[in-house]
Amino acid sequence: MKEHISELSPDEFQKTFPIELKDVISDYSEWYEEEKDKILSVLSENGIARINHIGSTAIPNIKAKPIVDILLEIDDTCHIKKLVEALKEIDFGTEMLYRKEEPFELLMSKGMTVNGFGQRVFLLHIRYLGDWNELYFRDYLLDNPDIAEEYSNLKIQILKDINDGRIERMPNGQPNGYSAAKYAFVDDISHKAKLAYKNRYKI
Repeated sequence: MKEHISELSPDEFQKTFPIELKDVISDYSEWYEEEKDKILSVLSENGIARINHIGSTAIPNIKAKPIVDILLEIDDTCHIKKLVEALKEIDFGTEMLYRKEEPFELLMSKGMTVNGFGQRVFLLHIRYLGDWNELYFRDYLLDNPDIAEEYSNLKIQILKDINDGRIERMPNGQPNGYSAAKYAFVDDISHKAKLAYKNRYKI
């Protein structure tokens, strides 16, 4: 029996983790606040620079995958190995979905196993403190409901295109087809947001 998500074939992955878009509910913000408190409770204050709710579940009145994305930013004093071990105490890191060194990023999940999604699902993005597009994109959609609605409609269309076979969900075996189809829109809005908010998150 397979024990880790990385062992799933592309077909198994798609069956185990179907893309579903649901209305954003206030529960997501509450889940974020509760999880943030848990994360901070097991981590030393040293090395933790900033934590934010990002992604579509941070935006009201749109469609989103029922997954709460959290951006945890660290600084140079953070001990990565100790950080990961501490997060395992609250069930992050049972699946290490992604690791990159330049620029450094960890993506850890909670509520995802080879048996599928749990009742609450989180993706924890760990990076060094930076001027990240996700923060600007979130703020711009919060301030511009018409753009948020356009983004929501785009996601609905992309999911339809995936289900109809016009877009490949897992090109080269990687589950990034859905995200790649959104890239041009997200990049354009992020650029506009950085111009509008002028270094709001720049360190």
